[in-house]
Amino acid sequence: MQSVSILIVEDEAILSMDLTFRLEQMGYNVINVVDNGPAALQICEQKSVDLVLMDIHIRGEWDGVETARRIRQISRMPLIFLTAMTDGPTIDRARLVGPSAYITKPFNDLNLRIAIDLAIHNVMQSTPATAPVDSAAEGGDEPSRGEIIMLAKDHIFVKQNYRFVKFPITDIRYLQSEGNYTDIVTENHKYTLRLVLNRVIEKLHTNETARAIIVRIHRSYAVNLRQINTFTEQEVQIGGQVIPVGRSYRIEFMKGVLAQ
Repeated sequence: MQSVSILIVEDEAILSMDLTFRLEQMGYNVINVVDNGPAALQICEQKSVDLVLMDIHIRGEWDGVETARRIRQISRMPLIFLTAMTDGPTIDRARLVGPSAYITKPFNDLNLRIAIDLAIHNVMQSTPATAPVDSAAEGGDEPSRGEIIMLAKDHIFVKQNYRFVKFPITDIRYLQSEGNYTDIVTENHKYTLRLVLNRVIEKLHTNETARAIIVRIHRSYAVNLRQINTFTEQEVQIGGQVIPVGRSYRIEFMKGVLAQ
């Protein structure tokens, strides 16, 4: 499991340390902290960054707005300005690079967390293949609790307990359904969604990698073919878990195994 990876661009050491601590307490992963534009751009080019928190007044020739403009040339990752600068010209310049939010210092943890989650959510929605599934659809009349499943490249984002967690699609071991709920099971974690199994599979299959490895083998189970340890026509074993193979799913299951 990975939390959302955040790059902090801030030139005041005390503030960057405080922000790092607060973000990690909220469950996010601070991938790096830099104090200038070129270093921020290099991190975005070389590492998997999900979101940038950017001060506008930073070291070097590029301020935060210019740095954001250059990052925008290589990626559409969400970017949030955290700054004490509130003058009109600065805000007008910042608006041109399309930030997800503009938060003035000082700020509180709740507003920051909301801004981050909305930024991640909105950037996923901007691509049809990553639009969130309506967790109330096909799930009865009980109101949705807000769980969301989204895909980005070869990672899956699942919202649990009011924050996103991220992990590679290939980490999925199997999916298990019970009524209107589906568990996504990895080696060390289980994520429960208020979605029927068919909807979860449908969502995963919008991703090419998932489509190749996630196959339904029972009315209550789907498995990652690459995680199977042993199998027969009646059952598969994944990490000590024995999962039945339904008769009506055997042909598709065997086709999937042979395709690996």
